[in-house]
Amino acid sequence: MHSIPSDLIYLIEQVLMEHFTQLKFDRYVSDWFPVTNSIRQGDPLSMILYIIYSSGLVDVAKPRQGRETLKELTLAFIDDTAFIAIAKNFEDTHRTLADMLEHPGGGYEWSRVHNSHFETSKFALMD
Repeated sequence: MHSIPSDLIYLIEQVLMEHFTQLKFDRYVSDWFPVTNSIRQGDPLSMILYIIYSSGLVDVAKPRQGRETLKELTLAFIDDTAFIAIAKNFEDTHRTLADMLEHPGGGYEWSRVHNSHFETSKFALMD
């Protein structure tokens, strides 16, 4: 778990508080109403907050020492994450990738805890 300074949390809370919006379509214009969940569309802060939110997913790869350093890696760019396993053969590589997803604190647990479901149809194995 990463620690975020309380001053930064307070600043973000202040930025996100008391937003209002209204709906406009055809000839209809609604009254202004509060936005109670979300960040303004196009707000650059959303990218930064998502990186903080998903940082635990990057930690799924187990830290290794020496020659084992490159056995498991995680690469991430905003909402795209790649688990990478390096092994001597296909079976060991597959086993390592499966473990990255299935071990306690792994990818599937992160997905469940954060209500951020993986789209497994997008998974790919490249050799």
